[in-house]
Amino acid sequence: MTLYRRILGYLLPHSGLFGISIVAMIVFAALDAYSFALIIPFLDVLFEGGSGSAGAIAGGGLIGDLLDWSVGWLMESAEPMDSLRNVVLFLFVVFLAKNVALYVQQYTIAMLEGLVTRDMRNHVYGHLLYLGFPFFQRTRAGQIISRLTIDVDQIRALVTANLAKAASSAIQVVVLLAMLLLLSWKLTLIAALFLPPMVGLWARFRQRLRLGVLRVLDAVGDVSSQLQETVSGIRLVKASGAEPWENRRFRALTQGHYKALIRNERWRQFFPPATEMVIAVAILGLLWYGSYLVLEEGSMAAASFIVALGYAMKLMAPAKFLGQFPSLVQPGLAAGERVFEILDTRPEVVNRADARPISSFRDAVRFEGVGFAYHPGESVLTGIDLEIPAGRVVALVGPSGAGKSTLADLLPRFHDPSEGRIILDSQDLRNLRLADLRQLMGIVTQDTILFHDTIRANIAYGRDDATQHEVESASRAAHAHDFIIDFREGYDTVIGERGVRLSGGQRQRLAIARALFRNPPILILDEATSALDTESEQLVQRAIEELMHQRTVLVIAHRLSTIRRADEIVVLEGGQIVERGSHEALLEQEGTYQRLYQMQFAEPVAASAGPE
Repeated sequence: MTLYRRILGYLLPHSGLFGISIVAMIVFAALDAYSFALIIPFLDVLFEGGSGSAGAIAGGGLIGDLLDWSVGWLMESAEPMDSLRNVVLFLFVVFLAKNVALYVQQYTIAMLEGLVTRDMRNHVYGHLLYLGFPFFQRTRAGQIISRLTIDVDQIRALVTANLAKAASSAIQVVVLLAMLLLLSWKLTLIAALFLPPMVGLWARFRQRLRLGVLRVLDAVGDVSSQLQETVSGIRLVKASGAEPWENRRFRALTQGHYKALIRNERWRQFFPPATEMVIAVAILGLLWYGSYLVLEEGSMAAASFIVALGYAMKLMAPAKFLGQFPSLVQPGLAAGERVFEILDTRPEVVNRADARPISSFRDAVRFEGVGFAYHPGESVLTGIDLEIPAGRVVALVGPSGAGKSTLADLLPRFHDPSEGRIILDSQDLRNLRLADLRQLMGIVTQDTILFHDTIRANIAYGRDDATQHEVESASRAAHAHDFIIDFREGYDTVIGERGVRLSGGQRQRLAIARALFRNPPILILDEATSALDTESEQLVQRAIEELMHQRTVLVIAHRLSTIRRADEIVVLEGGQIVERGSHEALLEQEGTYQRLYQMQFAEPVAASAGPE
């Protein structure tokens, strides 16, 4: 029930609209049942000549009073055809009103579908944006996309279409049973006896169906993940000639989805015909017993029995839906579990209740005894003591896996230290507002992140009020303006997903222009030129020098030639600082830095250590 309540919570903001839909359902069900009752005087006029009042024809009672009050005056004519005409015209008005109510019901439900889908996607997406890096490191992108699209659609169907139809069916069952009861309590009792088996048929298999749907949705997520990874890495796929191998992997996943689907459908599709058999037995029982009431007992008029039988048959459709409802909602409930799994994931890095604002950086960044582990007992960084004074350039070098990128990630609080603390202008980073802290920093990485949007939007990312002058100034400083204006649309050029229309150097310069546009006092350069050719690297290096001017910079690079001018070079190995100093001083120490330098340049240290 907790899951039901959480899902139905998305209807609460739109309860007024849902209330209108419920009222329309009630009006529709009442008019639908009433229009059927009008068949009684119509049949009597047609076959018996219309002797007696409408109420008397119906056998008296409440339904007779209703017919006398509503259509009795239409049947006062002595001519049967005049009476038939009057009843037919009145039926037309009733059908018109009934279908207006049906339109209102369906339109409001369609509005609710759109609103619930919008709200749920916005909620999940908004929560995703604030989840920490560990979540995205352990969760495949395709699974996230599948939950935000396919699973939300399943929940939408549960909250609106299925729930609305269940409400409508329940209203119809109540109204039709009431009308049937007014005609014959005996037939009503027979019809009611068959309702519990239909409604309860699914109960014992509900959990099995839920687990089956979960397996199907997981398989859909795996297919989405594989597709997303293949499309993202299509260059590697083609370069490796791996199309047949990827095809086999994808076919294996779709086969797994097919098997999960068939195993679930094997049970789910058993119940509609089973429910249909219950309905068939109920109708046959009503036919036999109703005929007895008309022919043997004489307690019921033939016209009333035909209408009662019609009510009973109309009753079975909504009753059948209510019987199948537990099965129909299983995809939505299973999808709800998967979506709420994301919503229940708490961000690892959050603002403290008393977090302080910060708008500038003046003094220094200090790492004091910092340690970090992605998993308990598996330290990536240990005992890091480091000071980066304002306006200085500090470079991190070391072999792969030494912890350089992890150390840089701690500065904008992508992770929090497992031990120790990081101080910015005498304030622990954890005491500062997260948004304010990150506003002080610009990050340029080798794996440049660009969006399927215009060049202007990518440079001014996050700001809708950016002026052309601001954007152009940043691109000129990043040596990107010349290649931008070579495009026919200039700054309005759409660069494709991840900037596929640009070269590697152009993508890097756009990323640098974006950092320059933000004008942050602290800059993190993570292997920013290690994947470029010589010409592109020279252009990017000039842009980086412009970017680094009068800023506090933390540089990570495998290509040691790019960091010779750093004020201090810090060498990491095994998650610890093993050396620090200038380029020349570190070469003289004959330690890790010298070894890395010799590996890259394959020349005597003496020849490399001279003045530049």
